[in-house]
Amino acid sequence: MPAYQFVTTEGEQIELHLSFSEFDKRVKNDAIVLEDGRTAKYDWSGHSFISTVPANYPMVCTNAGVHPSQIKEHVEHLRKKGCGFVEHTKDGDLVFNDKKQRKKVLEALGLFDRRASYDDPQPKHRTQNCKLFTR
Repeated sequence: MPAYQFVTTEGEQIELHLSFSEFDKRVKNDAIVLEDGRTAKYDWSGHSFISTVPANYPMVCTNAGVHPSQIKEHVEHLRKKGCGFVEHTKDGDLVFNDKKQRKKVLEALGLFDRRASYDDPQPKHRTQNCKLFTR
């Protein structure tokens, strides 16, 4: 069962384990009424990028990131490649908002996902495995 984080009106953080159907029944407009009668709001700021669902967005990608001093240049480079605006963290990591954007950006950068499914970034050029000859 997934874990959800809520914050009460008093500022207390609470973690609840709810099934998807129970979450849909109990949470309305990002608020839940707890067993003791208090109200708590869903905590989006503490949202983890690692969850029970394998493809969560927004997704932070450190491998395609750049040095913080290069963020402005990288944004312009990606715009010229036809990727539109791509958000970066303050450390220079890319933030993907959906799967389509991730595929477009990674392919524009020449990167791919080694565990790719059909609609993930694919390698463009495959080469035969070369054996290293040592003498």
